[in-house]
Amino acid sequence: MHITILHTNDIHGHLLPWMGWEGALKNKMVGGLATLGGAIQQVRREVGDQCLLLGAGDLIGDSILADLTKGKALITALNFLGYDALTIGNHEPDFGIVTLRKRIAEAIFPVVACNMFLECDSSLFTKPYIIKQVNSLRVGVVGIAYPKTGHTTAPKNVDGVRFEAAEKQVAKFIPRLREAGVDLVVVLSHLGLGPDIELASVVDGIDVIVGGHSHNRIELAKCVNGTFIVQAGAHGSDLGRIDLTVANGKVICNRQALILLDNATVAPHSDSQKLLDELVVPHREAMYEIIGTALDWLIRGQTLAGEEARKRDQESPVDSLFADLIRQQTNAELCFLPGVGYGIAIPPGPITAAQLRQLVPHDGKVVTMRLSGARIIEVLEQAVENVLSDDPAVKVGGMIQVSGLRFSYDDQRPKGHRIGSIERTEGTGMQAMTS
Repeated sequence: MHITILHTNDIHGHLLPWMGWEGALKNKMVGGLATLGGAIQQVRREVGDQCLLLGAGDLIGDSILADLTKGKALITALNFLGYDALTIGNHEPDFGIVTLRKRIAEAIFPVVACNMFLECDSSLFTKPYIIKQVNSLRVGVVGIAYPKTGHTTAPKNVDGVRFEAAEKQVAKFIPRLREAGVDLVVVLSHLGLGPDIELASVVDGIDVIVGGHSHNRIELAKCVNGTFIVQAGAHGSDLGRIDLTVANGKVICNRQALILLDNATVAPHSDSQKLLDELVVPHREAMYEIIGTALDWLIRGQTLAGEEARKRDQESPVDSLFADLIRQQTNAELCFLPGVGYGIAIPPGPITAAQLRQLVPHDGKVVTMRLSGARIIEVLEQAVENVLSDDPAVKVGGMIQVSGLRFSYDDQRPKGHRIGSIERTEGTGMQAMTS
């Protein structure tokens, strides 16, 4: 019995193509609904009915089109493309739980999450799993929402819901799926590559983890404890594909690949392009307003990752610039920005409102306060812990972006005592240096 799983993750509202700036994507127009639709149609023509199309979360947020439609444009697009299931990422609640419920109701595909609960009665927020018949195969698809969503969005956005750790919940549902006679267990995960590897190592019975959150472009599926782990970049950079054979209870990976959604090499799907045009027309003026000019590439530090789980320890050039500007405008001595720093870079030339939103996708609030030296050290210690710790329970984001100071840390010292020297500066925010 054969099955082809196509998968995307972390589209982040991007239905329009964008220019790559590094690695295999450099100077290529990639992504976009028409190219994604074309790649999906090409594989479906090849394999017929043995195809499953899955999304591993963070579909909705982070583009101006997503913002103006509160995610509805994205659900419309996935409905049109014929997705079979989606899990909930940390950006699905960006417009609040009430709006998320509306988006789920509009989806003609199931949205699954086994670890997201209502506070009022501890019932599951949505279906924990589905069982899908794909030709002669029964496939169980379990969803995992990002457990720390409450730490990565405004509290009002997750009012009334709570998230549990993944391992216990997934382990509870796998036996139920096997008892129901499924031949293949697929986990749709928005944990990130490192936690996905940990999940596969401690929970038996998972055949495939289709991952998201950490934006990894995994060219060759990882196999951990008999589980194949895949992920397909971010912002619509790639369509992932994994071809499996299931025989006598054994799963064999015959092929795994990333289909780079290069607009120059993947034939666009005309009906998908027509839908995209219809979605954009009401918002064209707001999206294409020119708001400035870039003299060089404007790049953030953490947009796409490679084959391995990475430490978010990079300095983000644009975040350093923003930190300097905020510090100047507020007359503050220091400025701290969150250690995330992902967004689609802007090439030299006119900057549209849509491009700026894609570069800086998250609304933020500037707060000024007085901090003691001890509290500043606490902030920096947590930033270092985000980079060094392998425990997802204590990590929130990555290395903090700073302006007005430079600091060093020693990764051989114990937790809470890693910060070494701290000095004031007047230039751009500096990357923390290991000693």
